[in-house]
Amino acid sequence: MTVRTQVSRFIAFFFRSLLWSLNLLLVLYTALAYWLLQSMPTEHWLSGMIMISIPVAWGLNLLFVFFWLTSRPWRSWLSGLVLVIGMILFGPRTFVWNSPVDPTGNAVPFRVFSYNVQGFGYTDDQVNYPESSPKVRRVANYVLRYEAPIKCLQEFYNSVALKDYDLITRFRQSGYVYSVLLHPELATARNGPIGAAIFSTYPIVSSGREPFSGFNGIVWANIKIGTDTICVINVHLKSMGIRVGKVLRQDELTGVKHETRGVLSALRSGFISRREQVRRVEEYIRSSRYPVVVTGDHNDTPYSVVYERMRQTLPNSFETSGRGFGFTYNRLPGFIRIDHQFYDPELHILNFETLNYVSYSDHYPIVGTYKLK
Repeated sequence: MTVRTQVSRFIAFFFRSLLWSLNLLLVLYTALAYWLLQSMPTEHWLSGMIMISIPVAWGLNLLFVFFWLTSRPWRSWLSGLVLVIGMILFGPRTFVWNSPVDPTGNAVPFRVFSYNVQGFGYTDDQVNYPESSPKVRRVANYVLRYEAPIKCLQEFYNSVALKDYDLITRFRQSGYVYSVLLHPELATARNGPIGAAIFSTYPIVSSGREPFSGFNGIVWANIKIGTDTICVINVHLKSMGIRVGKVLRQDELTGVKHETRGVLSALRSGFISRREQVRRVEEYIRSSRYPVVVTGDHNDTPYSVVYERMRQTLPNSFETSGRGFGFTYNRLPGFIRIDHQFYDPELHILNFETLNYVSYSDHYPIVGTYKLK
């Protein structure tokens, strides 16, 4: 055996050993993430960072499975086992394939439509140059015409200075005469970042709101449907702060580092804020006299403290009646689901859809169809 052959074998052995060590560390990390999400021993922001990385850990484990199958097949079982356990534990919140249920009985089915409309594409130019607002006409017309008696919007914007943007009036003219606004004092403003809003063709018998900051907050409405009443809670929790596109657009390493630090800082701040905000949502659920539907932009993935707390309180509509992966974020990284609906067990869910062909905003609309038992 030549020296060159010996050196080549040593290098190959070294890199296989290094990769095996990294594989073991990845398996331990993935197991830690599973334990944190399944048991919820702590709600610290750092544990939240670990939990939301579960899909990334799955992807890396899958790469290791393929790599070892081509070189050391017996080593592929470890990451393979981790993936199987993950699918058993968290499969329903990741991928489902349910069929719509036909309504039966006398109860009237009703749809709850939810959409982060990203301000309908509002910019200051559109106040100064009204002809520059074709986007708002498209998205507003879509939202107004979609057939659902209850519509919950996040980042709702209204401006009496532009006919296209006088959306509260347009909703009322379209039959949605009942509404709840997070910032009602801005309903007649020239620039009105109202935030969360509920519009209904059914009577709203009582309602409330709780602003957090900016667009973020909670609005709720007790809505009378026939002889019954339900409570709809529309939430918009603090943003995740993920701006992957800004990181990728940086030409220099310094810019990448700066943007990455900004993303991590925003993630930390978001975890802390949403952890407190979801407790307020839980209080509204507990205090409701009526069956509850919670919908909106939760800004957290299915592998998070917010989602797990909500999931322990109410069933998730996507898991029960959705199809596919249900990704709702229309920007990079693109494979996350951060808009959710949860429903009271006193309701039957008939169908749940993610309308991922509607690309007007940085979110996709979601819609659930329910009926009272």
